[in-house]
Amino acid sequence: MNTPQPLKFILLVLSLALAGAATAQTVLDPSRAADATRQSIGAALASPSTDVSTAPESPGDDDLGDQVILSNSEKTTAFTAWLDSSLYWTDNAFNIGGVKTEDWFYVGGVNISWQKPLGGRFYADAYLGQHWYRYETDTRLNYDMGEVRFGVLAVMPELRNAVLSLHYGYQRITDGIDNEELYEAHLIRLGLQKTFLIDHRNSVAVAIASTFAAGTSPQLLQRHEHALQLAYNLKLASKWHLSTSYRLAYFDYINFQGREDWYQNLGVSLNYLPTDNFEISLGYYFAVNSSNNSYFDYQTQLGGLSIAGKIRF
Repeated sequence: MNTPQPLKFILLVLSLALAGAATAQTVLDPSRAADATRQSIGAALASPSTDVSTAPESPGDDDLGDQVILSNSEKTTAFTAWLDSSLYWTDNAFNIGGVKTEDWFYVGGVNISWQKPLGGRFYADAYLGQHWYRYETDTRLNYDMGEVRFGVLAVMPELRNAVLSLHYGYQRITDGIDNEELYEAHLIRLGLQKTFLIDHRNSVAVAIASTFAAGTSPQLLQRHEHALQLAYNLKLASKWHLSTSYRLAYFDYINFQGREDWYQNLGVSLNYLPTDNFEISLGYYFAVNSSNNSYFDYQTQLGGLSIAGKIRF
């Protein structure tokens, strides 16, 4: 008799939990495997049909998402489509403490976003994307991740034009795009973002966000996340930007024996934009996960090269 896929995954989690060094955070919770790559490039190129009115567009915008003051472009282009491709090295492919395993992995993605003024301070906002993660040595870590989100952005003059966002999101992770899901979640995300322009070369971005898991399969991995993100962006020249970022996140696993994690990620990237539609980035990131279950304590380094290209229509 065939075992249902969700039950297979729960049995895998339990068996790995008993296997000591053979287990991995990446396998136990595939939705966390991409944590260290969140500061990768693409969102600056993916900014929809609105423009930044407080700070120049830069690759550092990716650290915090659409953290901009929104104003209509002269030519309305509601859709933005882009491809991204990255090659990373990591010293801890399994995201575990103790013995670490180095590996190289590739991330490729296809994305499309849509944004439309609704009148006044409000903007409709939507995103659809699919990414593929492929490891060179340990192919058990390979997975595909699809994401959908849609919601509303609101410019807040009362808060010096900070941007408030509310989105519904759906995330699906498989070990092959045509296979049954290993993980899926329905998410509600609330965020507040602000860019502070220091001068024409320097800017600082701040964001806070909470993500609530309304439904997760398997339920064991259901969690809520609260995060603070900071970024400093320096325009070295017209086509060169230096970005530093810091992310602090708290994960509350409500069905995982009271598990609570604190996650920190510090990164720096050098970004080259030869045109408005193309970006190359070289980045390094260091991450630390601290849990009330010491089994999930780990540190990891990650570095690599990314490229992204976009079109607007």
